[in-house]
Amino acid sequence: MSEESRDQFKSQQRDQPRSQFKGQSRDQPKGQHRSQFKSQPRDQSRDQSRGQPRGQSKDQFRGDSDKKRKFSYPKKGGGPRDRREAPGFRPPAEAVTAEEDLEKGGFVLPGELVGTTEEFKPGDGTAVIAGDIYSTATGNVLIDRKARIVSVKPNTVTPNVLKAGDIVYGRITDVRESGAMVEIAGIEGKENREIVNVRPGDIHVSSVRDSYVKWLGDEFRSSDIVRARVVDVERMRLTTAEDSLGVVKAYCSKCRGDLELEGKKLKCPVCNMTETRKISTEYGKGIR
Repeated sequence: MSEESRDQFKSQQRDQPRSQFKGQSRDQPKGQHRSQFKSQPRDQSRDQSRGQPRGQSKDQFRGDSDKKRKFSYPKKGGGPRDRREAPGFRPPAEAVTAEEDLEKGGFVLPGELVGTTEEFKPGDGTAVIAGDIYSTATGNVLIDRKARIVSVKPNTVTPNVLKAGDIVYGRITDVRESGAMVEIAGIEGKENREIVNVRPGDIHVSSVRDSYVKWLGDEFRSSDIVRARVVDVERMRLTTAEDSLGVVKAYCSKCRGDLELEGKKLKCPVCNMTETRKISTEYGKGIR
């Protein structure tokens, strides 16, 4: 074979595969791939999403348009709850016992024991401490036996102005080494009127007795009711040095029972405990 024919054969072998690859192997799969994904998959997915799923979901949740919906909650404006919350609604009033039908008790001062929660319910002018009902006002006790309520009606008409020399009733609120603090409730003879210039009074240890006082805890205890005289209005100094002044009612430090006077000491009839106080000659009189 000549060199010319040999070169011609080689060129034919090199050119033929390239042309076949360009025309068939590359162009045909590429066109097939584009036509398949452009025509079939996209159109088919759009038809499926447009036709079946969305239509089915809408029909499924819409339901039958002829049927009325039923709600589990009541409509507005109906039911007893709405009537209670409606403006102008008034609950039925409880029966109130007339004052003339109430049982009237004695005159009391703030801090006086007027009953227990086992017997009564606390009413106006009272407060509950450890199951006992105490008076918080100066006035008369009123008892409603039907409703089992105990209350205190304040006796206040016109205000009083406290001045030196007045004899007052009060409750011991604190006992210290130098003196005792007193919550003044009223002026003797004017218990039915409120005091306008009242504030806590102070009984100095030197004003308790005419004699020497070793320990103030033997003379006063918290919650004792005292009868004292005003010495200084500006500093609200009180004295109990006179025989008629001092403790007029006391409670047992152990069981909180009323202490009874036996000689010069006070004894509890409940637990038989004996205590000492600066006792007034008016002890147990006028306060029940």
